Amino acid sequence: MSLSHAESITAITTPQLLKQLSNSVKSLYQKTKEEAFATLEIELHQQFAEVERQCMAKLLKQYDWDYPSFYSGDKIYKKASRNHKKYMTLAGEVSLDRTLFRTVRNGPTSCPMELNAGLIEGFWTPQAAKQAIHLVSLNTPAESEQIFKEFGLMSPSKSSLDRLPKKLDNYWQTNRIKLEQCLFDVFEIPPEAAICAVSLDGVMISTRYAQVLPGDSRWCEACCGTVSFFDKNGELLRTKFLARMPEYKKKTLKSQLAMLFEQIKKLRPELEMVKIADGARDNWTFLNDEIKEGECVLDFYHASTHLFNAMETIYGKNDVKTITEYKKYRHILRHDEKGIDKVIRHLKYQLNNNPKKEKIKTEMTYFTRNRARCQYARLAEENKPIGPGIVESACKTVLQMRWSTLGN
Repeated sequence: MSLSHAESITAITTPQLLKQLSNSVKSLYQKTKEEAFATLEIELHQQFAEVERQCMAKLLKQYDWDYPSFYSGDKIYKKASRNHKKYMTLAGEVSLDRTLFRTVRNGPTSCPMELNAGLIEGFWTPQAAKQAIHLVSLNTPAESEQIFKEFGLMSPSKSSLDRLPKKLDNYWQTNRIKLEQCLFDVFEIPPEAAICAVSLDGVMISTRYAQVLPGDSRWCEACCGTVSFFDKNGELLRTKFLARMPEYKKKTLKSQLAMLFEQIKKLRPELEMVKIADGARDNWTFLNDEIKEGECVLDFYHASTHLFNAMETIYGKNDVKTITEYKKYRHILRHDEKGIDKVIRHLKYQLNNNPKKEKIKTEMTYFTRNRARCQYARLAEENKPIGPGIVESACKTVLQMRWSTLGN
């Protein structure tokens, strides 16, 4: 079926709009000695935006069906009404008539124009929605509203910016497994990849509704996972990021990582696998049960942090020997083939000399429990990653945002 407007969009818009734009620009040229350049710059920007909005309105009209009725499949759609509605485009809001149809009397209506043009939630053009989602993912809706106003093109309201991600998220969550599988099916692995590293971590973020401890309604743990590919020399080639806002035991993120891992093994079964995480038992329960292949690595950053805590307990805060011994044993842990055994023996010796310092025992137990995951010297020789730098960075850049507690 053809669209209701057969006339060329170029023929409709070019003469009138170009003349309108030309007159506006000439008018601005005449004001150069009367007004500040900054003011004229804004006016020029607005003039072009107005022409773009008119073009977008006429372009959208080409997707409207103004017919008494039409068939689709085994159903007949009859014209219900024709009314006016506003839509958000990249250039700003446009207003136009569109036709609504329904299949049964007093039943729900459908708008062919919105469907044909691929409008999002019956309001946003695809590119406008894409920009809005990107901006609101990095800022609160109120902050995004102000930023769009500064851009001087589309200027969606805070409420519209708040509703859009919620509605899209509802659709995504309802169809998440199917949609994610579609993404994973077209996932590309660098041809020169030799090693695949899977990692997950969490970061505490400020929220308005989550609860971590009784009486605490401000902080909870969001999570991030990464799948990284390295060549045979250990050079990073590509990283896939996955992230989720707080949920019980990272359930969805773990499901996503497991799905992606299966896709990778199907595409490249010869890749060497490395699993990297901190010492949290829940992480390793998942990595051992759901991603069974690959070597387990306690990330060196967290191992170093626990080593420093042990030395601080032994020698005290701000003591020079704390730093000296920490650096000594950190080097041993990192470069000595028996580094982890030497660290454990040293902590055991210190615990015997300081039996009342329970923190030493805690850190010694940490290293003992993760002994098999601390073979850093050998891993480095094999050009395998030992640290979570990528996932740590992801936690900071993808997840660690601060939202106003006053309710923006």
